[in-house]
Amino acid sequence: MEILVAYESRSGRTRRAAEALASAVRERGSNATLKALSETTAQDIEHSDAVAVGCWVEGFIVLNVGPAKAALKAVERLPAMGGKPTAVFCTYAVNPRTTLATLRGHLEAKGATVVAENASPRSHPDRGAAELAERLCTSPQVT
Repeated sequence: MEILVAYESRSGRTRRAAEALASAVRERGSNATLKALSETTAQDIEHSDAVAVGCWVEGFIVLNVGPAKAALKAVERLPAMGGKPTAVFCTYAVNPRTTLATLRGHLEAKGATVVAENASPRSHPDRGAAELAERLCTSPQVT
């Protein structure tokens, strides 16, 4: 199984979360390719059995909290995903609020089938990676 782990990272914490997820996927016997979300191509999506998309939470503590704007722009540039099994993840400082739901909605609008999600505090960006990998790798939608 080929899993693409695409991420948007500013300070490197979300990259560490993506690296932890890719490592956990490999521990389960699948191949994982790590790539910046802004550099992800239609061929990357096409050659993957499943995709994980991650970003950091952007915004003010009280309002306007959501996925990094750069991540949403990159998702808009992705091709139609044709039901591709997808996981979403984010790293956050205070509270992710609706970040995962927003990211999930944008990916579902592209035709992705979101099968798993995880939010990790920036102090522990690898938290939940093993569980997210397990849900993604064992999803009935993944071939």
